[in-house]
Amino acid sequence: MTLWLYLHFPTLLLDTLIRDNSTDSPLIVLSRATGHVWQANQAAIDSGIRIGNDLGTASALCHALDVVDYDEQQESARLHQLAALLYQINADIILDAPNGLLMKVTPMLKLYGSLDAYWHALLPVLNDENVQFHYALSPCPEAAKRLARSGLDRGFLTLEATEQALATLSIRQLGLTEKHVTQLERMGVRHAKQLFALPIDALGQRFGKSLTAHIRALTQTKAALPAMFAPPAYFHQSLELLHEIAASQTLCFPIQRMLKEMEKYLDARESVVPEITLTLTQRDDHEPKILTLFAAKPESTASRWMPLLQLHLEKLTLDAPVIHIHLEANTLLPRQAPTQDLFAGKRGQITPGELISLLQAKAGKQGVYSLTLVDDHRPEHAFKHQAPLQTCLQVVPLPLPMRPSLLHKSPRPLLAKPDTLTGPERICSGWWDQAPIQRDYFVARNKRGQLCWVFRTATGEWFEHGLFC
Repeated sequence: MTLWLYLHFPTLLLDTLIRDNSTDSPLIVLSRATGHVWQANQAAIDSGIRIGNDLGTASALCHALDVVDYDEQQESARLHQLAALLYQINADIILDAPNGLLMKVTPMLKLYGSLDAYWHALLPVLNDENVQFHYALSPCPEAAKRLARSGLDRGFLTLEATEQALATLSIRQLGLTEKHVTQLERMGVRHAKQLFALPIDALGQRFGKSLTAHIRALTQTKAALPAMFAPPAYFHQSLELLHEIAASQTLCFPIQRMLKEMEKYLDARESVVPEITLTLTQRDDHEPKILTLFAAKPESTASRWMPLLQLHLEKLTLDAPVIHIHLEANTLLPRQAPTQDLFAGKRGQITPGELISLLQAKAGKQGVYSLTLVDDHRPEHAFKHQAPLQTCLQVVPLPLPMRPSLLHKSPRPLLAKPDTLTGPERICSGWWDQAPIQRDYFVARNKRGQLCWVFRTATGEWFEHGLFC
């Protein structure tokens, strides 16, 4: 018989806000539809606020109160993040948005060996996320859901135990429609035990097939279920700030928490990302600020991304305080194990890729590059820019002609013939692209005693083109 575990997160949005803002001040989540308190943290409850209070009552009970509107989409997004983390423990997960997960346990028992071992693997992941949850284990998926949402926090491993547990609930805890609940209560039926004692055919004739189908589903071990969850091939996370942030450097603290969440997600998938994008929503309808952080070598750890973030934030000027942050990492790449050279000896702590990333964050992506050879005899056309650390595909000619270490951006005219030491080397090229040259190159010594590379044109003019170092 297949066992199902249902996890219910009754205050998922509230827990997310507390985690993201590291707050312990009174905080409530307000239902937009009814205007009543939907979720409240312990500080708010200690102030006398109760679930179902209206905003006026809550404000009167606690003056220093943070209020956030309930956002089902944001809560569902957090549920997806939890499912992605739990996916490394349990492969068969069904999302029950916005605050529930149904997990197929039986196939995982072959991996963990026992139910206790499975639970001890699952529990640390949930505890690390600092979320409140209730659970129930049952061979009936719908019963597991209703028992978990009732807060029983137990395993009911047989059909008989499940039926006995369901009988202790009220009819409002069975997931019936409000219409059916009202009709049954008018009949004096308030407990599930009373409902189950009634002839099911008679209930169908009086209340319709939808009620009887729901009652039967509570004790069915096989049911039509939605598709299983599959982790997305990207990482997205949003952070709703309880208090505005006006200083760009202060953004490091909340973004660091987001980067750590990304690190956990990437570690679970053995992946790295070459770039991340941060969207900073500003108050008063100002255009959002978009920061794109590039890594010369794909990274996953928050400690690698933080120096790049700090350099970007140093240059950032905000038009208005930031009220919302969104992080995206859309390109996930498989992590490659680093190769270690046994005889390389001790090296610095920073890798070439990390150095390139820091330089690009400071000078811009276009300001950091390497050079590669081009098959052209003209010195100013014999090389071009390419991405840092990219391999040069052009083969160096042998024997290598004598060339200076420093080439001037453009040749510098000379007033008189220099003191030449070697040469000439004639270069006559470029007729195919409308930039022809005819030059005789020499190694010479200038008036400052430096070895330089000079040339004479066909008209007898002299120019200095580079210096030997």
